Amino acid sequence: MRSERCGDVERLHLWFLLRDLRSRTALPLADLVLDVERALLLDVEVAARPGVRPGAARAHLDAFADVAAAFADTGGAPGAGGGARAGSGGSLGAFLGWLAAADTRERGLEAPVTEVRDDAVQVLTVHASKGLEWDVVAVTGLVEGTFPSGTNGRAPGPANGWLGDIGALPYPLRGDRAGLPHWPVEASSTQVDLAAALDDFREACGEHDVAEERRLAYVAVTRARRLLLLTGAQWGDGSRPRTPSRFLVEAADLVGGGGVEMLHWADAADEGVANPRDALVARADWPFDPLGPRRAAVGDAAGRVLAALVERHAAPPVAPAGDRVGWAREVDLLLTERDAASGRDLAVALPRHLSASKVVALATDPVAFAARLRRPMPEPPNPHARRGSAFHAWLEERYGMAALVDVGDLPGAADESAGDEDLAALQAAFLASEWAERVPDAVEVSIETPVAGVVLRGRVDAVFRLPGDRWEVVDWKTGPPPARDDDSGARTRAVQLAVYRLAWARLQGVPVEQVGAAFFYASAGRTVRPVDLLDAAGLERLVVAATDGG
Repeated sequence: MRSERCGDVERLHLWFLLRDLRSRTALPLADLVLDVERALLLDVEVAARPGVRPGAARAHLDAFADVAAAFADTGGAPGAGGGARAGSGGSLGAFLGWLAAADTRERGLEAPVTEVRDDAVQVLTVHASKGLEWDVVAVTGLVEGTFPSGTNGRAPGPANGWLGDIGALPYPLRGDRAGLPHWPVEASSTQVDLAAALDDFREACGEHDVAEERRLAYVAVTRARRLLLLTGAQWGDGSRPRTPSRFLVEAADLVGGGGVEMLHWADAADEGVANPRDALVARADWPFDPLGPRRAAVGDAAGRVLAALVERHAAPPVAPAGDRVGWAREVDLLLTERDAASGRDLAVALPRHLSASKVVALATDPVAFAARLRRPMPEPPNPHARRGSAFHAWLEERYGMAALVDVGDLPGAADESAGDEDLAALQAAFLASEWAERVPDAVEVSIETPVAGVVLRGRVDAVFRLPGDRWEVVDWKTGPPPARDDDSGARTRAVQLAVYRLAWARLQGVPVEQVGAAFFYASAGRTVRPVDLLDAAGLERLVVAATDGG
């Protein structure tokens, strides 16, 4: 209850802060941006991020303030096209719209100006290189699916345009609509015509995206004063070879004229050939065995020493009585130390934030969880982690609600991974399940909720609205389901759903009993709805027990 009251106070403080900032929206745009920075203490927040130098953090904030000032001075996007310029007047709404367009079309704003250095190799994005030049420039990653970009590493194809983003401004309403693909809905008299027009629109959107990438490629290749190197790798992390970028192929067609030279071009890999990197990657057992092949010999020697000690204690005449008493006392001390270590209180101070997967680890083995907090160790490497997100990415594309996520928060990161060969089976199992015809109210929802002074965080795969102001949160699993719904592993895994359920209930302002929860195990086409999920009090007891060492 105390943590909930603290949370209410924090929310009330945030409400007053936002209300105060909203009252200042009539200020000039540049002044408003500075007021927001001071009120939200953004300089402190940015500087506190791991790996960010205070000087760099301040430079980024100053650069953003300069962008806002330039936008207000020019009455629109500074030095850029787009619908925000015409008639925008540099208002807050126009600025926010322009930032959204920069995020979706230009991959964000340009980084602060980078000085060209002659004494270093500089690695930066194409966007960050605008306006700069070097004597020698190398453009890497020129393969289909990377540059130009595609979906899941595949070559670009038809795209959904603004239809794929629920918050996007429709193309007909944008100021640059003349240069964007058009879906002639009004000219379609039948559903067949409408579907055909939609296919044409998606093709046009794909071609438009490639054209945007081509303009970006032009920026990249014009950064070199003297020497330009274009390169791409046929093999990456996947199991299939990649094809050369169309931009690289077009450059190769110029060989023999204009100073263009071919340094190397690999032959296309034969069908079914394995990735040669698999044979080059060094493999080792985890955790690392410091003895390695000497373990057997060391174990044999230790056994001989132990046998000698036993023989010595079993034969009193061999050693004086004083030695025997000393050995016995030392053994007693060692046994006492071992018993003390095994029963040691492992109470630790929990971090201020816990992910849902860590709460599951806490419920599974509190002692091991506390030990990992005391001495963090790296997790075993998982070469299939990227493939494991393929099923979730397919669902996002199917629902047309792809979310913006960090690499560390990829959906399914805590699940067992699914290889490329299993993706078709997972998709078929989903299409045959009860979820295939249901439409979620939200997907990939980031949640956080306070419990016993600790903020529990997670990402809900999908939320479905039920009749009677009821909800159901669902987590897609690509690993095998539990053998029984009532085994210990299934019960502890259900803690993840308990966190999601509580957070969503609080977010919607409904009793937690009105929110159901389910796992869908795509590998078996099976839905599991755990019973007796922990409520707020149960989760609080779990967190408090970990803090108290219980």
